[in-house]
Amino acid sequence: MTPADQQRFPPLAITLRNSTPAVIRPLAETDGNGLAKFYAGIPADDVLFYCPHPLTPEYALKNAAQAASPTEVVLVLETSGDSIGGYAWYRWKVGDVASGFGICIARSLQGAGAGKQLMSRLQEIALTVGPPVMSLTVQKKNPKGVELYTKMGFRMIREQLRAADGEPEYYMEHRRLDHG
Repeated sequence: MTPADQQRFPPLAITLRNSTPAVIRPLAETDGNGLAKFYAGIPADDVLFYCPHPLTPEYALKNAAQAASPTEVVLVLETSGDSIGGYAWYRWKVGDVASGFGICIARSLQGAGAGKQLMSRLQEIALTVGPPVMSLTVQKKNPKGVELYTKMGFRMIREQLRAADGEPEYYMEHRRLDHG
């Protein structure tokens, strides 16, 4: 997310359904260690849902180093003590009409509206930044994810098998209203 776009979309203070105050803000280059700590706290059972993206300290540092990229928007949900409790992104290549999308929420914040609020902010930014189509894959064994994405306006396009391990998944898309 370019510095100019970060200025247009500054940090947003929110309150989750469980009364937890939080801030949704662009990922910063200095967030590498915080993101690595967030990744380390994700239970092994949940890592499957974030595949094929590695949740390693090295990947966290790489993500943070790209914070000002003009071809991606990465947001974090920060809770008390400057702790990252959620992470969402979409990325694209120059000239693409679609971008990839991903989200990961700490288990302690799941069910409190963190995913919905993080996705709402990301979709608000996507109205003016990036390609008109956001795409994602979600494992069939992740009904909470499928339900959230459907509520957020993603349409199921097809069922498929994940290339990495043959896991059954859905491919879904969300289109900006001005692009059908």
